[in-house]
Formats: sequence, C-alpha cells, structure tokens
Amino acid sequence: MAEEAKGLDLVALDDGRRIVATRGRLSVAEAAAEVASLSPDVVCIDSPSGWARRGRSRQSERELARLGFRCFATGPDPGDHPFYRWMRVGMRIFEALAPLYPLYRGGPAAGRAAEVFPHATAVVLACRPRSQGETKLRFRRLALQSHGVDQSALVSADRVDAALAALTGALALAGRCQALGDPEEGMVLLPDLVTDLDVAGRR
Repeated sequence: MAEEAKGLDLVALDDGRRIVATRGRLSVAEAAAEVASLSPDVVCIDSPSGWARRGRSRQSERELARLGFRCFATGPDPGDHPFYRWMRVGMRIFEALAPLYPLYRGGPAAGRAAEVFPHATAVVLACRPRSQGETKLRFRRLALQSHGVDQSALVSADRVDAALAALTGALALAGRCQALGDPEEGMVLLPDLVTDLDVAGRR
C-alpha cells in the first residue's frame, strides 16, 4: 500500500493466477471503485487494518516476529504523526471497502478484506530468505514466477507487492493460508508453504 500522494496500486488475479487487471496511482476512492467493479472473491491489502487494542504492537506483528518476519509495529493511535500517514491510507481503504468486504477476522477468507505482508509471502513462497546481493525486487519477482504468476507486466515494485497480495488471497481461497493475530484487531494472512507444494511443476 503506497502513500496517498504516490498513489495506490492494484493487481487482480484470476483462478489460474493470470493477471487480469493492474492499476496504479489510484486515490482511495478510485481504488475502492476499481475493487467494486472487479468484484473479486477476496481483497488483500498491504497495510495494517487498525491500531493495537493494547500494548505497543498488535498480536499479528508479534506472531510474525516469532516467525522471523520483522515489520512496523502498529501501536495505539498516535494521532497525526507524519510517519503513520501511510497506515491511515490503508485503514481508509479497509473502511471504504467494508460495506462490500468486511474485515477478515479468521475463518474462510471469501468475501472479506484481509491484511497481508508481501515480504513474508515472498519469503515463504520462495522457501528461503533473500540472499546477499539479491535485490528485493528481483527476489519478489522470482517468488511470483515460481508460483505461476507471470510478473512481466508488473511495471514497479509496488505492483509486484500488489501481485503478492493478490496471490496470498488466491492461496487463502484454496485453504492454503494461515491466519495470524487477534480477531478483534484484524488478522494477517500468510501462505502455508507445505500445502502449496502440490502446484505441479512450479517448485
């Protein structure tokens, strides 16, 4: 999820993991309208869905950390702090989509808007961390490619991350994800590597 001044990026995949839409530089309202027009089975967003109910981070972030994935901590609402404005944009997307796609709080992902973490998705699907000297963008493109997504049409790092979010959603619909966190705070979807090993010829 990019900052609002930079614009938001959207990628949609079909059941065969083919890219059917890719958009960039969208406002919150435009992104919500695009989602409504595409009517996907699930929406995955690279942003916190809300602030921590208690403590200096959310349960999902602590669980990600225990798995070795570091991410920004989302504590209590800090007010109008410049650093957190990108998070507020993401939260506005969740709010805009809520009438059509309520926040994911566990269970089946269909019909929900769920939080994802593209870095963690890429590492899990690549079966390895990014190697020394390997760029983040190349690493994430290879993760997409190895799981059947043709990433050649993705023109920026933000579109690659949006595609990783969409792929996470596709895996969740197939029952190939785990959900981390507290349902009251919103939960993060993370691919379950073991259950995706049956994608013939892709590993």
